[in-house]
Amino acid sequence: MVDSEILDGAIAERPREVSEHPLLAAVYDRHDALIRRYTRRDGRTLELAFGRHAHPDADVGVEAFHENCVDVVGIDATTADARRLPFADDSFDTVVGRRFLHHVPEADRAAIVAEARRVLAPDGRFVVLEGTPGLYRRLTKAVAFRLGALGEDTDEYGHLSVDELRDLLDEGGFETVAFERLGSPLMPLSISTAPWSARVAPLYECTQFVRWWTLAVATPTADPVAVSRVERPESSSKQRHV
Repeated sequence: MVDSEILDGAIAERPREVSEHPLLAAVYDRHDALIRRYTRRDGRTLELAFGRHAHPDADVGVEAFHENCVDVVGIDATTADARRLPFADDSFDTVVGRRFLHHVPEADRAAIVAEARRVLAPDGRFVVLEGTPGLYRRLTKAVAFRLGALGEDTDEYGHLSVDELRDLLDEGGFETVAFERLGSPLMPLSISTAPWSARVAPLYECTQFVRWWTLAVATPTADPVAVSRVERPESSSKQRHV
């Protein structure tokens, strides 16, 4: 199980030892390249929960876990709560969120999306990449757990379906303008502890035919009341941690 902590209600993940797996590196490189298609490179980009490796286009990064900010280079990194961002309205042209919402308690996700809406310029873009639940993910991980191929023995990620992600963005004052499916049947091996698993990394790019991730691109709605409509749900005892 990944070691994580709660910072004022937000889940922060300590890096895994397997995060440098060659296949996982190939996965993340592909993600970053796709996200670059949608960032406004002539403006300012904020990344939420950047971890140890910020997106290449990010100018500013917010991270809940202070140790993740220590060694990052190339961006203005700060430790802050994504539900209460320390930035003025309309401060950024792009907000990027890579693989982080599934680490956040369900009750706090709407507040994070609302804050992204607040700090975005009216013509800005919110680019979100999240893991997508489904039968394929469950089956392949079940087999991998059974074989003992992974460095963990359970899957407790709070992934969002495509409809859940769309609804979260819509209710947060965004209009979703693009969805892309990402994923390979090799994905479970990206967190494998088996030495042979590194050999499949070159095959990742040519095996993109399942939905393991969803990339959503959204723009703020013209209705300024949209943000105020997002009310923070009452805290729930059911939280999904990684």
